[in-house]
Amino acid sequence: MNIGGTIKALREQRGWSQEELGWRVSSSSANISRIETGKHGPGPDVLEALAKAFELKVYELFALAEGEPLHLVARLPDQAEELLLQSFRAMSEERRLLLLQVGAQFAQPG
Repeated sequence: MNIGGTIKALREQRGWSQEELGWRVSSSSANISRIETGKHGPGPDVLEALAKAFELKVYELFALAEGEPLHLVARLPDQAEELLLQSFRAMSEERRLLLLQVGAQFAQPG
């Protein structure tokens, strides 16, 4: 895994300098340089900030570092989806079928 190289590639794709990325994640350009060259990895707070700066989730950043194309990385459900899943799982089979029928009507265009 090359998280530093991935961060550098994402930064360069956006045309950002190390100084700009450092500013965006509240870190120094020297720290960004050390991360990109693999001298040390980003700490948890910087990692979260980097993912946010690149409009990614942390797991997506790691998937890219592992060589996975982003479009193949399965997105985790957001909070609304998670609440729907929890509610769905708590329903009886009869109510699940009813919800699926209603949901199919909402999903139709028009």
